[in-house]
Amino acid sequence: MIEYLRGILLEKGDNHLVLDVGGVGYGLTVPATTLRGVGEPGAETALWVLTYVREDVLRLFGFLTRHEREVFEVFIGISGVGPAIGLALLSSLTVGEIIQATMTGDVRHLKSVKGIGQKMAEKLLLELKGRVTRLAEGLAPEELQQAVAAETPLPTEAARDAVAALEALEVRPAQARRAVGLALDALGVGASVEALVREGLKYRR
Repeated sequence: MIEYLRGILLEKGDNHLVLDVGGVGYGLTVPATTLRGVGEPGAETALWVLTYVREDVLRLFGFLTRHEREVFEVFIGISGVGPAIGLALLSSLTVGEIIQATMTGDVRHLKSVKGIGQKMAEKLLLELKGRVTRLAEGLAPEELQQAVAAETPLPTEAARDAVAALEALEVRPAQARRAVGLALDALGVGASVEALVREGLKYRR
């Protein structure tokens, strides 16, 4: 079983790359996060690998970090969730956002992932609730703090509306919530939606 490869990146395309390891070209399927992080052809690249074997199927999946590979294993370990959905989740949402959606029961954000409908989103939320600890194990402290903060409801309706407004402006859910939290600290709980959005935009990165 192959678990780790280091070599020269030969080529990369949509969710796929070829790694030259000692003259042997390994084709790996990867999430968008890994594809963005490996650099350009010719660069030395190291990937954590999951060897996927099912009946007549043998595929290698590659990830920049061991944690990302472990999260993918959590996804495909759920009945009815295959590699395509696992890759789509990792490509579209951060692990922190997935944890946040799970803790808040946010079906809408899981449904925003291509290929995931209402029933699959509900199934994922149900199945992932018992796996949050494993998902969180490799997160950086700041990412974990943002994800866990989702358990604490926002104190005002204006704050909740401000988060929705920032998301409508294509600010990622975790960043929108953090930005509004910082805006509340600066302006106080009596701040209007408009004021929170204006202030929150300063903290969206």
